[in-house]
Amino acid sequence: MATGDQQSRIPAYPGVERFVDAFDKLVVEPRRSRSRVPVVLLSEPGAGRAGRRIVTGLRSRLRGREGRLAPHACLDESTADPAAPPLDLFEQITFQLDATMPPGTGRLSLPSYRLLRAVVTAPAVGGLMERRPGELRDHCYAEHRQVSALARGLWWLGGRDQANGGTLLELLWNFIAGPLFQRLPRALYGRRAGRRMLGRSRSGGRRWYAQWVRQQQGTPPSDFFRSALDLVGGGPDGDPEQLDRILVHALLADLEAAARKRLFNPWRRRRVSRFVLLVEEAGPAESRVQRFLRELRSAMEDLRCTSVVAVAAGVRTLASRIPDIEVPGLSAAGADLANIAQRGTPPGRPSGMVVPVSEGPADDQAATYWLGRWPTLAPPATRWGPGAEVAMSATAAVLALAVIAGLVAGVPFTRVGPDPCLGSTFLGTDGQCVGVAEGSEVFGTGESERAVRDVLERIERQNREVEKELSGRDDDDPRPDARTVVYFGPLSGGKDAEDAVRGGTLAELRGLALAQAYANQQALQSGERVPLRVLAANAGDRFQDAPAVAHRIVELAGKDHTIVGVIGFGQSRRSTYEAMRIFDEAGLPMVGTSGTADELLHQGGHYYQTAPTDTRAGQVMAAFAEHVPIVDDKPAVRVRLIADPSDAYSASLATAFRAAYGEQRTESLLHTPKDAPEPSPLTGAPAGTPFPAVEDLAREVCRAVAEEPRTAVVWAGRGSHFQLFLGELTRDARDCPEVSVLGGDDVTNALTEQRRPWEVFDGLSLYYVSHGRAPALAEVSGEAAAFLAAYDRTYGKDRGTRTGAMRQNAHVALAWDAMRYLAEGVDQAWRGTGGHDERLDRRLLQAVLYQGLGGGGFDGATGRIEAHGAAGGGRVTENKLIAVERGGPRGAQTVLLCGMIARDDVRRVWGPEKHTCPL
Repeated sequence: MATGDQQSRIPAYPGVERFVDAFDKLVVEPRRSRSRVPVVLLSEPGAGRAGRRIVTGLRSRLRGREGRLAPHACLDESTADPAAPPLDLFEQITFQLDATMPPGTGRLSLPSYRLLRAVVTAPAVGGLMERRPGELRDHCYAEHRQVSALARGLWWLGGRDQANGGTLLELLWNFIAGPLFQRLPRALYGRRAGRRMLGRSRSGGRRWYAQWVRQQQGTPPSDFFRSALDLVGGGPDGDPEQLDRILVHALLADLEAAARKRLFNPWRRRRVSRFVLLVEEAGPAESRVQRFLRELRSAMEDLRCTSVVAVAAGVRTLASRIPDIEVPGLSAAGADLANIAQRGTPPGRPSGMVVPVSEGPADDQAATYWLGRWPTLAPPATRWGPGAEVAMSATAAVLALAVIAGLVAGVPFTRVGPDPCLGSTFLGTDGQCVGVAEGSEVFGTGESERAVRDVLERIERQNREVEKELSGRDDDDPRPDARTVVYFGPLSGGKDAEDAVRGGTLAELRGLALAQAYANQQALQSGERVPLRVLAANAGDRFQDAPAVAHRIVELAGKDHTIVGVIGFGQSRRSTYEAMRIFDEAGLPMVGTSGTADELLHQGGHYYQTAPTDTRAGQVMAAFAEHVPIVDDKPAVRVRLIADPSDAYSASLATAFRAAYGEQRTESLLHTPKDAPEPSPLTGAPAGTPFPAVEDLAREVCRAVAEEPRTAVVWAGRGSHFQLFLGELTRDARDCPEVSVLGGDDVTNALTEQRRPWEVFDGLSLYYVSHGRAPALAEVSGEAAAFLAAYDRTYGKDRGTRTGAMRQNAHVALAWDAMRYLAEGVDQAWRGTGGHDERLDRRLLQAVLYQGLGGGGFDGATGRIEAHGAAGGGRVTENKLIAVERGGPRGAQTVLLCGMIARDDVRRVWGPEKHTCPL
């Protein structure tokens, strides 16, 4: 079939370009990245032809303009004829697969299928039972000679015996040469066939047949030809499902083996594409092709087959017998298949995906444009031909000898293993998979890792709900399509990591998921707002891989115009700054969650901050330490400020506190953890006494408290270090049985640890900064009340557990407000297009955010968000609400509240003495 105009091959149905793009990626996916792909079942009501047109277009893509691009077979309506011979379908498939092998990839050998086909077609044999397996072997070898030139030539050399009507000379030659050229090769063939099928070869063999026999009738026998007679003895007239089952298993096993490269086989190495099976019409539920599809799906799951992609049209459903994955349309199917190409198919997932398609006007402009730019499959090009690769293999053998000689001489060599990220993301600094992924990553089995996975799965479900809702719309529907937001945060870590996943990241993800559901509910109900999808991007533990991941996001945004912004940046680090500069250069709007360093706002004009700055937090902490009796109901007379000079957040907060409280009244104790990702001190970091070990730091604090009991500790470090510090204080508790600590906002991450801070050190009096405690605002803020109601509906069961404290964690509410900030900007940008949805992109959103949201902002769950934009005076709320909490076993108590709760509610004084808030 000539390709011609490719746009006429695949109709430009809405979402078809995403489906075809995912199909292309799966076909040319590298071997080491492959996993099982579900059979795609294009279902349509009545006698529609949309699915068939898509399958025909896919076939044309695989053929290309000048040559075959990937091996494929396409079954047309004739194969659904129940009167067709039982083996006709398999013969069509094998013939087409062999005929469409791309140039330079060799002939397709299917030894298991050919062997079992010969068993099925064997004539009825008589005689004693002990002779039947031998006669079956002879018949199979006769069939083998039809496809093997070597076997055919050896048999000819052996001459003809009397049974074949040979002459006297031929009989004499056969008597001499027959055992060598005929009977010996036939015996070796039978022995090799038994090893191949029962898995007794020296290399391990193909054990699928032995496992299949074991499932059918227990322990497999020692002789293959006897077991084959028992299982397929009925031949073409036997049980059709049993016949299809064994032949499908054999075919898939051969295709799986044919896709594996061999060291000294250049033709195998050039097989870079999966085998593709296409079905134009599956027919009714009991049709020949439907039966084949059922067995194909089961066999792909049983064998964990990764070398085959199958798409079938005209399928109603197979769910009555086999469970299906149901997606709302082509776009959602493309997203799901792209997700499989990135991260693989999890074990236990159904082996079929039902995709509803229907006739419609083929006028989707995005699909037309995409199909015009990429009209055919683009498999990876091979620079050298097979002959050149043979010479290169010889060179490689020489080099291998040199390597062995080097090993003998003591030269070290490192071995690179397979990519555990399955090609979706990439290995980060700490060996974790980092990058962009849609849906849930594979986490550990701990409580915190399961909690993160649950939130990501919730986001994935909400993405699918949006796709399902939008897939049924008419082409002239005036409502906007969905836009995509990327969450940028550290999804790597564990209980021993410095900033573990169970810290601020889990809280932010919960707030983000709740805000997405809240915004999408309004959007889908009213039709006047833009629904939002969310992708998760893992920037690595402590944002160590943030720049590399930022480049990946920019690259993805260049291909997907629906990506309009990035949200996150919850940790102020130097690597975070570098990533922000990459986003800023690419023109991607950024909305921060719990990041607080003043330097965040200096990385580019595309960043908008939700949380208060460290300068404001330091001023509030200084005012609190000045006036509140935090040590034995008396104000502190000495302050020990603990900071990490290498950490951007810690250095920024410590510098702000010293400037507000007074340089002369503050003694700084500096400690940088040994595993710090950026251990060198920052320029402008606070000066002080360094302590290389945390035990030395705790010992110095105890000495100061013992010398002057009214000494307060101001903790400007990370919350993950705080627990280690308290553990060392416990060892010196005889010298300092009680310590009062005023901590920065990152201390809130320690409140959801396995042991609370006051459980680690029971003499602790803890105060800490909070950037928006929604429970304290619920009675005066409608947005805070809406946030808490959404949280309780989803995570109310957490009450009384360790993660129950997250309800009061400001990180959750900040992520909610950041998502609402960006969603409001997207809605206003869409209204500015006048209903022209194609104009809504990241550039228009940046223009809206830069000029400022209409109304100057909104009342958020963490207080008033002033969104005047850079053109209106700034990209951060100057008098953002900030609180100081007192923590303890009975819960948090708000002791300071300063800033804007709402437009007309500004807290300017705090405490019983009405101290002036630092505004």
